[in-house]
Amino acid sequence: MKGPILFLGIGGSGMSSLAHMALDLNIPVIGYDQKNSEITDYLKERGVVLYHSIEEIPLNGIQMVVYSSAINDKHKEVFNRIKEQNIPLKHRSEFMHLLVSKQKSISVAGSHGKTSTTTMVSQILTEMGLNPTIMIGGDTSLLQKRGGKIGTGEYAVYESDESDGTFLKHKANFRLLTNIDNDHLDYYHTREKLEQAFLTYMGFDVAGEVVLFARDPGITSVLRSNYKSILFDSEFRLNLLVTKEQTHEEWFQYFVSNYKSQTTVIEYEIKADCLHFVFENEKYSLTLPYPGVHYLTNGLVALTCALKLGITPSKSIEILSRYIGVKRRQEILGNWNGVTVIDDYGHHPTEIQMVIQSLKDKNKAIGKLHVIFQPHRYTRTKLLLNDLANSLTGADFLYLLPIYSAGETPIEGISSMSFFPFLDKNKTVFLPGLIEEDLMEIQPKLQKGDFLLCLGAGNVRDWGTYLLNSKN
Repeated sequence: MKGPILFLGIGGSGMSSLAHMALDLNIPVIGYDQKNSEITDYLKERGVVLYHSIEEIPLNGIQMVVYSSAINDKHKEVFNRIKEQNIPLKHRSEFMHLLVSKQKSISVAGSHGKTSTTTMVSQILTEMGLNPTIMIGGDTSLLQKRGGKIGTGEYAVYESDESDGTFLKHKANFRLLTNIDNDHLDYYHTREKLEQAFLTYMGFDVAGEVVLFARDPGITSVLRSNYKSILFDSEFRLNLLVTKEQTHEEWFQYFVSNYKSQTTVIEYEIKADCLHFVFENEKYSLTLPYPGVHYLTNGLVALTCALKLGITPSKSIEILSRYIGVKRRQEILGNWNGVTVIDDYGHHPTEIQMVIQSLKDKNKAIGKLHVIFQPHRYTRTKLLLNDLANSLTGADFLYLLPIYSAGETPIEGISSMSFFPFLDKNKTVFLPGLIEEDLMEIQPKLQKGDFLLCLGAGNVRDWGTYLLNSKN
């Protein structure tokens, strides 16, 4: 492809990753985004021509336009102008699959943990010298400020996004699934349709290796409900990560009895921040630099994938012991007057609960956990209001920011004040969303040894960085 290619919404994490991959292939890139950011600044450093208005873009000669689901009905004028020029339009998922079509693909799906697990797999393959193509929806030092790169090796590792159903358009050679939870119900509408989509992703009737963290209640629910109707393709291989208790369940016995030669079982347990598992009668133990059970189970998914590529558990464990992490995943921003300031992208109830619990466990009785939470999207807040509120109860002090719309139209009657009936009034403060004014409310409550967690998928990180840049 000679290009140039136009990326709509190039400042988004997924779109910018694809743009970097196109640049690696020496394809000229043009970007459209309404805002400047660190992401767009770095793209411009690499030669991207950025426009903030679609009318300014010279469409003559453009070979393809790549868009994401974030470019929606609000941008009709963008699509109309492109269609008038008869320029091919491709969704970002289509373009990504085009980029990795000549390599063996490893997709990572799940309601949570995709970015961390993809990074773990990528780090293992990279340190083993396999030079994979990588597409990660987050910022990691593994890629030096980039979410994507083209590698010359045999494998391509990427996140598979279930939010708009596009993760079903391509069956990877290796399909990893971390969990299934109630999210993106604005798209799927019902839990049943959500679970059906993930069952289709697993692809029992399609050749390939599938790794399932089957201890997850959502994945267990799908297997328990459907196992009697599942038929394996002759080239399908199932890898089940389970606890000892699960090996007695009927669905599990069905798979190991009927498809014994096509099923690999890895039994595990977690004790004192360490995951222990058995493979081929050998015992192994996995520890990570980051606290939290979810990181350990993501690590087990990653090393099981690596195992299927011929990398021993011992080697993967050694590499993951120095797991580099991902920006905005329990990222320590700095220290203010003895207070550790942390940023985390968590915005779904399960993620929020796991992050809060892991930090509480890490801090023990040393200090208090202060959480600045920024709800993400009106639709998610409306659908998951009760669960979101319950997930926040572990905070010692809770500060609620206005909802970050992410481009959505406000929903009447839905705001941060909607949480009010579900929260402890004695430890909850509603903030106006003005950084200086908000921090004047928060600072007097912070004591040496405390944690301040900036939590959410919007710009809540700015409150933490502003505090760190202020005078002590």
